[in-house]
Amino acid sequence: MANYTVEVEVPPDCDVEQAGQTVTIEVDEDDYVLDAARKAGVWLPADCQQGWCTTCAAALLDGEVDQSDSRRYYDVDAEAGLILPCTGKPRSDLRIRACQHERMLDHRAAHDLPPGSSKR
Repeated sequence: MANYTVEVEVPPDCDVEQAGQTVTIEVDEDDYVLDAARKAGVWLPADCQQGWCTTCAAALLDGEVDQSDSRRYYDVDAEAGLILPCTGKPRSDLRIRACQHERMLDHRAAHDLPPGSSKR
């Protein structure tokens, strides 16, 4: 079983303890990035944790992620360099930028796709 290193850039305006920092976590190939981050004490934003709501959206800066467990993830999301860490499993070492929910909403709106809000 492979274990990958994930560097998580947390923007300064992200409402988490590690705002403005880059945190490195280890993620098993069968674990979701969000779960591993939370186990490491990085409580990234999330709501549904099933790939519907997009609250956890992140930018994929480097690496490969398997999103096959996501309920609502589109090819255009991948093409835009956006992932859903709640249902994303690493397939290589990764660099991601967390807290990209607004960017994901804008991207989805531009492509006439549902934002996936779990509150609707």
